[in-house]
Amino acid sequence: MAMCRLRFVMMDIRFAQKWKEQIKVWAKELGFVSIGFTGADGHPNLAKILVENEMLGIATPFVAYTPMERTEPKAVWPACKTVVALAYPLPFSRHPQVGEGVLARSAVGEDYHRVLRGKLDRLLKFIQDEGWPDMAGYVQVDTGPLNERGFAARAGVGWIGRNQQLIVPGYGSFVALGLLLLDQALPVDQPLPERCRECRSCVAACPVQLLSNTPFRGEQCLSYLTQSKEEFTPEQTRLMGNRIFGCDTCQEACPYNRERLEQEQLAWAGSDGSEASGAEGVWEGLTRGLDLLEILNLTGSGFKVRFGHTAAAWRGKGILQRNALIALRNNSK
Repeated sequence: MAMCRLRFVMMDIRFAQKWKEQIKVWAKELGFVSIGFTGADGHPNLAKILVENEMLGIATPFVAYTPMERTEPKAVWPACKTVVALAYPLPFSRHPQVGEGVLARSAVGEDYHRVLRGKLDRLLKFIQDEGWPDMAGYVQVDTGPLNERGFAARAGVGWIGRNQQLIVPGYGSFVALGLLLLDQALPVDQPLPERCRECRSCVAACPVQLLSNTPFRGEQCLSYLTQSKEEFTPEQTRLMGNRIFGCDTCQEACPYNRERLEQEQLAWAGSDGSEASGAEGVWEGLTRGLDLLEILNLTGSGFKVRFGHTAAAWRGKGILQRNALIALRNNSK
């Protein structure tokens, strides 16, 4: 990997822009499709929404951090002066076949938490090796305190669409997000305008008809329900369909994902499952379809072999088997 030598004794305005551009070069070489920079000041608008949601009892599922921890970079890492937000593409995968259980794209292949953390650690090492002064940085991927989607939007990586997903210009929303906190101030990027305009494709496609509601109630989303240990209502059980982990329905309906979905379809149709047939993305024979009976018959060790390396493993074997049983029942109706 080509690296520009940037060994400076101190950071000042003359070098800050050069560091920013070089970090973007390194990040692109590591496979990130969008990179943005924002300051270490808090995110008051987001904090207000999070506080209101807590008061309404509709806080974001699976998140234990306080609104301050989720919106104040300095509360997470006091040395922070810059937040770098980065988007990494999810791999291409084969569409499920009739009767199979369905995984969301974020749950296919190597766990994106490990993939992104490894790449961000490498990016941080490049920065340190090239003479970055002082303490350098702090890495976060998904499970950390800060709201990555909110800071990525503020850094101009993309905008948050009606489906609550970050949409990256020229790429779409099938990305995983990470943050890199740095202890020196770099030039910031401006947020992008929201570009959904009058489109309501995701609103119409949502099986729960959740996206037209204000405020957004994440605990009703099918993606959350596939990971929840709560008891389902009969209607929720029906709406689950064949979903085993996550739900991509609103994203698949989004016009900004159309090109990506067409490329994925071409990669599948034109390959033997071993490579990407020239299309952007990683193929590796990945599939979003699962044999439901195989899932029901998994042993503990079998579950670790089959899912231990994926993002679908964190809720355990029982959740996937419960969802597989629901899918089988739905198939029989």
